[in-house]
Amino acid sequence: MQPNVVTLFPEPEKAVQSRFEELWKRWPNHAKKALAKAKYEAVLKGMKTRTLDKDSGGYVEIELEAGEDEILAGAKAYLDSQFDRTTYRYKDGGKYIPMLSTWLNGGRWMDFS
Repeated sequence: MQPNVVTLFPEPEKAVQSRFEELWKRWPNHAKKALAKAKYEAVLKGMKTRTLDKDSGGYVEIELEAGEDEILAGAKAYLDSQFDRTTYRYKDGGKYIPMLSTWLNGGRWMDFS
């Protein structure tokens, strides 16, 4: 009997979806999931975006590209930095943790690599 190739080697799109779902489940601010997923997939392919530079008050164009492992490691490090080990809760109740789409659009995983 032939083994089911699809279950042994998931299609790349399904693998990306499962890694995104893993990240989404762990992210405390659940808002705009469709946008977050689109940003996640765009970063994997490489994307151009712009972000607000608060010093100048204008927008700066940036290029972002990363692998799934890099994004997930950065997200874990970021969430660990926001966790208060004395209370076992997120600092300030997690109210300063951005939406996942915002975090991805700013390339914030690079802050923790």
